[in-house]
Amino acid sequence: LKIALFAAFPPMASKVPETGELVGIDVDLANYVGKRLGVAIKWEDVSYESAINSLMTGRVDMAFSLLDAPEAADRLDYLPYLTSGMQPYTLVSHAPIATAMDICGLKVGANRRNAFEAAMNKWSAANCVANGKPPIEVHPTDGTAMARLDLKQGRVDVAVQSSESIPTTMSLEKDTYVTIGKPLSKLFIVAAFPKKSSELRDAISRALQDAVADGTYAAILAKYHLSENTAASVITKPAVAKQ
Repeated sequence: LKIALFAAFPPMASKVPETGELVGIDVDLANYVGKRLGVAIKWEDVSYESAINSLMTGRVDMAFSLLDAPEAADRLDYLPYLTSGMQPYTLVSHAPIATAMDICGLKVGANRRNAFEAAMNKWSAANCVANGKPPIEVHPTDGTAMARLDLKQGRVDVAVQSSESIPTTMSLEKDTYVTIGKPLSKLFIVAAFPKKSSELRDAISRALQDAVADGTYAAILAKYHLSENTAASVITKPAVAKQ
């Protein structure tokens, strides 16, 4: 089973520097699925931008850690397996920012590669401008790491990144960042399949349901401090292809 993943996206997937071993939520779930289906797992480390093309050309059979992007729904079927969202945060040393609405008028670094730049502009219009507050000055970056660098160097006041990656960021750079409220949006992280692969999609769906039922899914999320990001209630619903 050839699976695309992003090996520089902890806690979903990353490589142990000393050994090169792949670790993370996606790795643990895939190993469970492989055992359940009796198949070997072959990983393909791809970029987020190339994952859909890898699926459509047959380079991989499925991909983990995509977002439920409507623009690809005519080509792909999705299985949600984790909740996510745009989580704003700032430096501990920055002047306190109490709530999400206090971001209005500030400079915010947002990753353009996963559509957070567009999402932040949309959030600003709906929540800041619509309530008579100044718009957010969104600074697009090539990746979340660049948004953090801009934050550290004072080019932005706030950065946003996927909520599931926040615990890892906080643990790697202790006492550096502080979150601002709750995530600004609710998204699903999904496993993606070409529409012609409905049989594989359904088999993976059943395996994930088994992981929820036997406690493996909850244990994996707890291992990476992401119990609040559970999508168990969605996983246990039968997979339905999007038309």
